[in-house]
Amino acid sequence: MKVSKEINGKGFFVRCFLIAAVSVVLALKVYLLLFVMDFVLGLYTFFSSFILLNILVFSYFRYRDPNFEIPPALKDGRTIPENSPFFSIVVPVKNEEENIRNCVESCINQTYKNREVIIVNDGSTDETPKILDSIKRENSQLKNFYILHISKSVGKKRAVEAASQIARGEIYSFMDSDCDMDLDALEIAARIFMADKKLGALTGHVTVRNASKGNVYEKMQSVYADAACRGFKGAESSFDSVTCCSGALSFYKRECVQDFIHEWAHDQFLGMDFKFCTDRRMTAHVLSTPRRKLQSTVSVMESSGTSSVNSAGLVRNEYRGGQPLVYPNGSYHDYANSPYSMGSSTYSAYDDDTKSPSDPGFWNVKYSYSIKVHVGVPNTMEALVKQQIRWKKSFIRSLSTTGGSYWRRPAYIAMIYYIMTVMKFIRPYVVFHAVFMLPLVGELSSTLLWFAGILFTAMIYGVDYKIRNPESKLWLYRPAFTLLTTFVYTWLLPVAMITIRSKSWR
Repeated sequence: MKVSKEINGKGFFVRCFLIAAVSVVLALKVYLLLFVMDFVLGLYTFFSSFILLNILVFSYFRYRDPNFEIPPALKDGRTIPENSPFFSIVVPVKNEEENIRNCVESCINQTYKNREVIIVNDGSTDETPKILDSIKRENSQLKNFYILHISKSVGKKRAVEAASQIARGEIYSFMDSDCDMDLDALEIAARIFMADKKLGALTGHVTVRNASKGNVYEKMQSVYADAACRGFKGAESSFDSVTCCSGALSFYKRECVQDFIHEWAHDQFLGMDFKFCTDRRMTAHVLSTPRRKLQSTVSVMESSGTSSVNSAGLVRNEYRGGQPLVYPNGSYHDYANSPYSMGSSTYSAYDDDTKSPSDPGFWNVKYSYSIKVHVGVPNTMEALVKQQIRWKKSFIRSLSTTGGSYWRRPAYIAMIYYIMTVMKFIRPYVVFHAVFMLPLVGELSSTLLWFAGILFTAMIYGVDYKIRNPESKLWLYRPAFTLLTTFVYTWLLPVAMITIRSKSWR
């Protein structure tokens, strides 16, 4: 397995320069806050630069890609230890006829072979079912490759739950159906999990597929996705405390989430089924749950009775009255005709000899820059806005769990999280104050200084992108994206709060 440096010596020098520049501007903002700017704008812009400085410092100098930290014995790409974990790749799909082939092929062609692939067709009405059946026929010789068809859509979370009832993996790999991962993604993840027994969840680096050929929306999102992963997630990962494992591709240790999947799939919020908040809420559960150990292994076996697998190797199951089946022993199973049966699972406190009084005993949640997943993104303003509203609804829903437990994480990164959370909620007022209220009373200088700070932040993120992607010109789109987030995204959090009971997905 090849491990390459992220940046060269010149890139390291530029990073130091960026940190120095942000430090100087932060000091300048203290002066502006005290003597020049409107207090509200001055305080907000000070904290903006304070957060930016911390993200740069932690993601540059504290973050270590866990792929680079594995023991030498695990770095040899020719050797996979006999005790390597078994992975269950689970992909729920609905109406993805344009993307599903690339997605599935990236799963079945992984260099890491100790895995199974479970694709759940969640009541697709386009050509997706036919494409999946065709892929299965083309790969009929493959073992551990299953296509599950659900005739009536039950939603992404319940589709994942259905797969979890037959999955055998020690580690789940959840991936969205509009994505495809690098062929060594599972191999890297396996080595990272083997190297860190405290690792409960792991997420990868998201890139926008064919961004250089896309329109302006796709280009802007490409630069943003890079910063959101390498910057924000990198900083959080340096404290083993990533707050959101991306739905594009993330890995969860089975013992961390198995007992939570049913609750997650049937989430109730404000007296209704809440279909959003898939990734954040799952991550929040891992963050807030003490390390636990599976005492009696889940028993998953081939049925000796009549199998529902037809000649093409496809499992077809129906929901009865729209409801899953509940067996007399209380276990939950959506697939009455599945070729698998499932035993009971017993959990108890994780007996970890490495724990110490300073170790709170919570699972590590990390991000790896080496694990690459390529996503399709909205290419119109309407689709982009709808996606952002969904994400902000998820953010609101996860606050009670993440916010209520994150204080148990390292104090400094917890402080950063709470400051950023407060800033998200007051940002609409800040923007309104800067754009409308201050100019009306003749305080235009504060507005101009605030706007200059926005462009400065955009420049920093743009150069940061350029350091790691020297051949790309997409960094030029960062200022445009920053303006989009400031003047459009800002208002979507209030919209999400007002419309949170709406279940519209697209």
